[in-house]
Amino acid sequence: MKSSQEKAGWKETIICYVVILIILSIFLGTIVISGEITGTHWMDYLRKFEWDVNIDLLRQLFLID
Repeated sequence: MKSSQEKAGWKETIICYVVILIILSIFLGTIVISGEITGTHWMDYLRKFEWDVNIDLLRQLFLID
């Protein structure tokens, strides 16, 4: 009895993740497509994205000096 409940739980979990992935894809796809239509190229922004890290501040915080 417990085995069938566990299988049903895993199946329900996988279906939930698939539905969430589909909804997220539709949401982000809509943003990208509307950006392309209006002339804002979101993919160019992602390619240029980089983190600026203040190394001196991190050294002070973690007492590396």
